[in-house]
Parts: sequence; C-alpha cells; structure tokens
Amino acid sequence: MKKIIYLLSLCSIGLILLAGCKQAPDPVFYSGSQKDAILNNILTRRSIRKFKEEQVGKSDIDTIMKCAIFAPSALNKQPWEVRVIQNPRLLEDINKRFLKFAEGKTLQGSAAKYKEPGFSIFHHAPTVIVIARDKSSEISYMDCGILLQNILLSAHALGLGTCPLGTLVSVLNLPANQDILRAIHIPENYEVAINVALGYPDEIPVAPQRYPEKVKIIQ
Repeated sequence: MKKIIYLLSLCSIGLILLAGCKQAPDPVFYSGSQKDAILNNILTRRSIRKFKEEQVGKSDIDTIMKCAIFAPSALNKQPWEVRVIQNPRLLEDINKRFLKFAEGKTLQGSAAKYKEPGFSIFHHAPTVIVIARDKSSEISYMDCGILLQNILLSAHALGLGTCPLGTLVSVLNLPANQDILRAIHIPENYEVAINVALGYPDEIPVAPQRYPEKVKIIQ
C-alpha cells in the first residue's frame, strides 16, 4: 500500500511540473504505415461518375466537413460557405435548371450527354456539396480549392466517391437561380466556386495518364 501511495505521489508531482512547463509538446509526424496510408489515399483517389443509391450517413458527413474546415486559408480568413444537400426535391430542381441552361448548347465532358434520358449533372449522387466563396477576396478561389481537396481525400478515406462539378457553377450563379442560393442560405456577398457529387461509388475508374514532364525542379 505504501508503495502505491509513493508512486501516486510521484505521478502527481510529475503532472504539476508538466502543468507549469510552458514548452510546447513535440510535434507528431506520420511515419511507417500511416505515411503509406496517406500517400496511397492521394494516389488512388478517382473521380466517380456512377454512384449507388445508398445515402451517406451523418457520421461520415460530419467527418468530411471537419476535415474540410481544417483546410488552411490565407490569414485564416476561411472565406467559404459550405452546404451539404441531401434533399431529393432540391437536387431534382437544380438538375432541371441545369438542363434548361444546357438546352441547345454544346458542352464538354459528361455534361455533353445532357440530352440522354434520365441525365443527372450530379451523376445520380445522393449528396451534393456546394462550396461558395467570398467575392470580396481575390484569393478565395484558392482557399476553396484547398478545402475542396480535403473533402475529396477524406471522402475517399471513408470509402466514399466524389466528383467535382465545375459545369454547374455558372448555372447556380445565374441571376435567375439566386433563389436556390437563398434557399440554402448562401450570403449575398458569396458566389458558388465549385460543387461536389458525393456518395458510394459504383465503379472503379482506371487512372488517366499523368504528365510528369510538366514538373520541373529548379536547383
């Protein structure tokens, strides 16, 4: 018993000394399997354009959003507003407005298929994330881009699929569609910067070709 009391006393003294010490703890660095997991997550993520009907749960959404807002931003201004839309009626309305915008136009990528029956600009993803930027900040595009990457990588780490939706940006920013932005409480001094389709992937795309010659090391 005396030995236990003695050990507890030593622990208490140690805690007191640590509490009075102002020196910051040593930073934690990833290494080994954790490092490999991070690199693998970056290198294996693909844009998904075919999703399962299953909805993304709140726990996963909370994790992704926490990762999103932990993105760095210039002067820590965090010049973004993020909305996670899972309401089927609202998503259907946005898709209809895209189809109206696309009518008669020649579009590129998957958006070029808008005339096909049952077309969805979200690739039928059950969740769509809208990222809006502060228009008063010239570099808010960059900050929103960093936040976007956090969303893409954290979603992939959770076994979810994503696809950035650039074509939808100009549609949501049209004056005729400002009621959509008001409905999801985007402030007036903000505009949509990028959107993301999110859900469980129903495909495993092959990695497209990369161009390493575009990277130059200047020594």
